[in-house]
Amino acid sequence: MDGKANLGKFVAMRRKLMGITQAELADRIGVSKSAVAKWETNGGLPDRDNLCRLADIINISVDELHGIIRNTAAFGTNEVNITPEIIAALESYGYRVIRPGKGE
Repeated sequence: MDGKANLGKFVAMRRKLMGITQAELADRIGVSKSAVAKWETNGGLPDRDNLCRLADIINISVDELHGIIRNTAAFGTNEVNITPEIIAALESYGYRVIRPGKGE
């Protein structure tokens, strides 16, 4: 899996956790809805300026986004680093998150 695929899945997941549509994200970034759809379906990567705006909107650093792009195995294994913000969002929707090593 390449970096585009990792970023696409991450952006889609983060956008959905935020409860916004592709069109709403596109408006906030200043691009078309089709640009966001392209990123989420691995058709390309945002340019530098759009990557900065995207990072700001989804509340993650540009360095972390670059890490996702570089880490070709991030979504190809069973190990995914879920941030405390994502856990909090899941729990706010009523999901029960079991942390590794914590058991039932």
